[in-house]
Amino acid sequence: MATVNSEERFGDATGFLLHRLGIGAGRVIERTLRPLGLRGRELRVLGIVVDSGGRSQRELVVSSGLDRTTMVGVVDRLEDLGLVERRSDSGDRRKQAVVATDEGRSAFDEAAALLAEAEAEFVSPLSAERQRLLNELLKELFAERRPDC
Repeated sequence: MATVNSEERFGDATGFLLHRLGIGAGRVIERTLRPLGLRGRELRVLGIVVDSGGRSQRELVVSSGLDRTTMVGVVDRLEDLGLVERRSDSGDRRKQAVVATDEGRSAFDEAAALLAEAEAEFVSPLSAERQRLLNELLKELFAERRPDC
C-alpha cells in the first residue's frame, strides 16, 4: 500500500492552504517589523491604541484577541519603547488607559507603510483584480469567524 504524505493529502484543502500562507505571511510581517524593533502582536495593539485614542488593558484584550498575560507583556514592551504610556482613566480613576505617544503614532505609520510594501510583494503573483477578490473573500470570512481568530 502506497503512503500518501500530508502535502498530497491536504495540499489542495482550503484550510491547509490558509494555514501555510498564514505562516508565510506571519514570517513576512515579523521580518518587516524587525528593523523597527516591533513584533506583529505589538503592532496590532499599538494600532488599536492609535485608532481608539486609548483603551484599558482589558479592552485591548477583547479587541486584540490576545490573552491577559500576553497583553501585560506587550503593553510593558510598548511602554519601554516609548510608544505608549499608561494614564489614569478620566472616567474611572481605578482604571488606567493605554494611550499612544507621538513616537508611537509615528512608529505605527512607518510600520504600516513598510507592511503595505511587503504585502504588495507577497500577493504580487496575483493580478490586481484577483488580489481585490482575495481580500474581499478573506474579509467576509474573517467577519464571520473573528471570535475564533
